[in-house]
Amino acid sequence: MLVRLLYVSKEIAEPPSKFAESNLETFRKSNQANEITGVLCSGEGIFLQVLEGERRVVNKLYVDICKDQRHTDIELLHFEEVTQRVFYAWSMDYIPISTLYAMIKIQNPDFDPYLSSGKLALNCVMDYLRLNDEPKDYLHRRIEP
Repeated sequence: MLVRLLYVSKEIAEPPSKFAESNLETFRKSNQANEITGVLCSGEGIFLQVLEGERRVVNKLYVDICKDQRHTDIELLHFEEVTQRVFYAWSMDYIPISTLYAMIKIQNPDFDPYLSSGKLALNCVMDYLRLNDEPKDYLHRRIEP
């Protein structure tokens, strides 16, 4: 059974580190080995991540993330069973959060991932990728509220 999960967390390091960016290749290899797809948005001390894959594998990864001492204020924003992957083209795509926020705040000036609905945050990520990333055909639907 495929699932999609979205969470947000804060990085403990002060000032925020480049941990996510510098470890993307490691994350991608691990995700490929576990058949996980998704996207990581990070920067400004925030992680916003979508994971897709088999329920057991995604849940295990999320539990590991929750135990990771580099994160705090971890919140599950969205979890759903799905029939197909939306992010199938990437083992782990990456979006600098400042770039994502710039686009989101045009339509949602008060956007805060901790206060917004998970579906809104997920759709914002999907809209950003639809407009800015390749392949263009993978994001064929929005998540309905």
